[in-house]
Amino acid sequence: MKRIHAAPLLLLLLLAALGCGGNPYGYARYYVPLDEEETCAAEATEPPYTDVVRDPGSFAEATIGWFGVVREVVREEDGSVLLRLSQRPHIDRHLCSARDESSCRVTVSERDAGPFSVRVRLRPGADTEGANRVQRESLIKVYGRASGDYDSTGGPFLTVDYYRHWPRGQYLDTTAQALMRR
Repeated sequence: MKRIHAAPLLLLLLLAALGCGGNPYGYARYYVPLDEEETCAAEATEPPYTDVVRDPGSFAEATIGWFGVVREVVREEDGSVLLRLSQRPHIDRHLCSARDESSCRVTVSERDAGPFSVRVRLRPGADTEGANRVQRESLIKVYGRASGDYDSTGGPFLTVDYYRHWPRGQYLDTTAQALMRR
């Protein structure tokens, strides 16, 4: 009878698993757009929140790329969701717990720049079901344009072309600086 050695087989399976697909949460020192996000990311700017609130019409044709922490998810009759968010400026160099990039997490400011809202159709699966679904305290990166309307809190309403989602625990804000390094 031939004997199968488990160690080489386990190593091969581990290497295969590491090579399959990228991490959707972007564990890197700097922000890395997903393949399907690249076009939006290349066109987007991150204008100051106050500029968009003051004059949303000047951003009607510009692609805005904002990060927002979800404050409320409201299900709509047509299957979309209204997300009420607090805009958080992105921190270019992400916080990491070790020298290894796999310990780095997308990092946003702890400072809430102000409220804004978007209406999106969530992608079925992980974004709509289970513990990692889009919910309060999720982080969302939206690419869209100012519609010219304001939400019930006085924040701008953005029309979204693309969004990316990080569940709670898969991103950091700057309050973690004492425990993490850049």
